[in-house]
Amino acid sequence: MISPLIFSFLLSVILSLALTPAVIKFAHRIGATDAPGERKVHTTIMPRIGGLAIFVSSIISIGTLYIVFPDLVDSLYPYSETTLILAFCFTSLFALGLWDDLSPLSPGIKFGVQILLASILYFAGFSISNVTNPLSGGMLNVEIIALPLTILWIVGITNAFNLIDGLDGLAAGLAVIAGISIFTISVMSGHIETAVLSLIISGALIGFLRYNFHPAKIFLGDSGSLLIGFSLALLSIHSTSKITTGFALLFPFLVLLLPITDTLVSMLRRLMGSILNEKDNSKSWTLIHRIHGMFTPDKSHIHHRLLSMGLSHRQAVLLLYGVSIFFAFSAFLYTQIETVQTSITITVILGTTLLLGIKKLQYNEIAILNNGVMLPFFKKWVLNRKSFIRLADMIFITIAYAFSYALLHTLQPDAVELPQFTQTGLIILAIQFSTFWATGLYREKIDQYSIGNALHITSSIVYSIGVTALVIYAMNLFPLIEAIGFAIFDFYFLLTLTVGFRSAYQALNYWYSKQKKPGENILIYGADENGTLLLQKIINAPNNTSNIIGFLDDDPNLEGKLFYGYPVLGGHWKLGKISLNQKVDAIFVCDENIKPENLKRLQDKAARTGIALKKLTVSLHEFGEVEIQKTVVNI
Repeated sequence: MISPLIFSFLLSVILSLALTPAVIKFAHRIGATDAPGERKVHTTIMPRIGGLAIFVSSIISIGTLYIVFPDLVDSLYPYSETTLILAFCFTSLFALGLWDDLSPLSPGIKFGVQILLASILYFAGFSISNVTNPLSGGMLNVEIIALPLTILWIVGITNAFNLIDGLDGLAAGLAVIAGISIFTISVMSGHIETAVLSLIISGALIGFLRYNFHPAKIFLGDSGSLLIGFSLALLSIHSTSKITTGFALLFPFLVLLLPITDTLVSMLRRLMGSILNEKDNSKSWTLIHRIHGMFTPDKSHIHHRLLSMGLSHRQAVLLLYGVSIFFAFSAFLYTQIETVQTSITITVILGTTLLLGIKKLQYNEIAILNNGVMLPFFKKWVLNRKSFIRLADMIFITIAYAFSYALLHTLQPDAVELPQFTQTGLIILAIQFSTFWATGLYREKIDQYSIGNALHITSSIVYSIGVTALVIYAMNLFPLIEAIGFAIFDFYFLLTLTVGFRSAYQALNYWYSKQKKPGENILIYGADENGTLLLQKIINAPNNTSNIIGFLDDDPNLEGKLFYGYPVLGGHWKLGKISLNQKVDAIFVCDENIKPENLKRLQDKAARTGIALKKLTVSLHEFGEVEIQKTVVNI
């Protein structure tokens, strides 16, 4: 069996090497080229029907294999209706991509044809009917949603390779890694027919890479990227269908994780970007606009971000090759897993690695903690609607009760009867919510949250827990010891949820204030009460675009410390060094006790470095309003 595999692989490599130059000339002759553009990385006109070389090489390889090893081919690909359907779908998909290369088609037509072909393959017997159960390692039967799941997988992977085809050799190289991985698992699972096809396609891609790697002489085009995505999606489904180990069903997903991640991240950041545009530009974004925007091409894919971070074309491609190999190796580990503990360990490692990698790319759109996208939600639904806060507290009371009840039942399984759960929960919900209301918790303004608010919340919870403990003990719902234990658990969970929810707005506002914005960079002179008031005024200002770098203060004991999360960079003598390391546009002096000689030195240093110096008087009015008066401007 090894000889036919090696023969088919080498033949497809040789054919691709020989045919690609002819396709390059043919593409120039018929005008099937790609001109440079705003979203393009290349700077010269390039032929873009590379899929033709891969398709023809693969077809000739399969035909030659039939001539040289007729018995083998008859046993692997018997003349049947299924074989004809496969051939029809692959040819149709290639024709769709080639047509789009020659005369661009609308997204609706391309998606429509892909969905139709995926549906045909499903009814021909190629479906995802089982998925891995991550909790047990077994398999979950998903026959009821097999059709949409199969269509989503095939169409999703097909377009994922189309989207990631943005650098010379990237999509083709990733497809080679995926194809060889699928070949290996197919041999292990006894799918020799899938192994042969995977090897033929991989060989054709390797030969093509000779002309597609940077600096490329030809591009895959849609005829190539759609074809290899479609092929790998289908082959990945078939390669693991005979494997009985549940974790092995994660293999296709991990092998193709890089293009999947790029697609999902692109859709997410475009969606979040539409929300940010609505907030910043007052545009009317309907649901249709947002969905359409998720599929609008741009120049912010993973490979584009790597280029913007300073990597060369080749370095970016080779790095992504390495990432893909890492995921492929992890996929093989899953085929050997027999315990849930091992799968969880590997999953945590992979998930952490993936999240750190995405964070390193610095997509502002999906950094929801500091892009400000959550702030309008809080302002509209939390700050301006007391009913929402009350509903949230009712949910928190229920969650805290459930967790406390479960924990108590785990520690004392004989002390609490499960049938009491619902009855007891309703009683506690009524008691605690009424206590919250009676203690004035809903008269608080959570947008001005402070230590005083936290103490008020804590006291309200203490009262509610105390009343709850007395009632459940008086009603003999829990014995005394269990009632005390329940009260301790309930206090902890309820305090965490309610304080955390009310602190969320300030936390999001803080993170957003530290996000780099196009406004001026500010240093605040004076890490004291006035500095605190000025900081809060700037952070809470509507449409704030100022970036607070940190504080200056002449107290040497404060240097290197954090003041409300911002660094104290030193005294006035450090200004020269600070301005060399980062851009400073203005210094706000709010320290009323600054010595005249220090103010003069600060003025001289600011003048030499071109920094605006502004002295502010900060005062707190009777009703908590902060007033800032600019007494000296550009000293």
